[in-house]
Amino acid sequence: MDGINNAPEKITDLMKTTPSHPSFNTMNQAPHCWQRYNEWVVCLKSTSGDEEKCQPMRGLARGICPDDWVEKWDEERPKGIFMGVQYPEMKRPWVKEDAHH
Repeated sequence: MDGINNAPEKITDLMKTTPSHPSFNTMNQAPHCWQRYNEWVVCLKSTSGDEEKCQPMRGLARGICPDDWVEKWDEERPKGIFMGVQYPEMKRPWVKEDAHH
């Protein structure tokens, strides 16, 4: 019986979520989700795509963002249609080339 009583504590110990952020103190956590996901992409850019080093940031994004959103953004990034931070650098179809280049 003692093992059953301790089980929820062990499960709770395994569950982690993103820490609160003073900029996102409202009920709608969509902006917080967007920020965390883009922070993960910035980490990838700054580490040349080192997934292992950026795993904690990915976990924070996954902890606050709906799975559907993360999957959608993960699909959009390689196509160059993700509206957030780009990594790897992709041409965005909606951005016209600068005539000076």
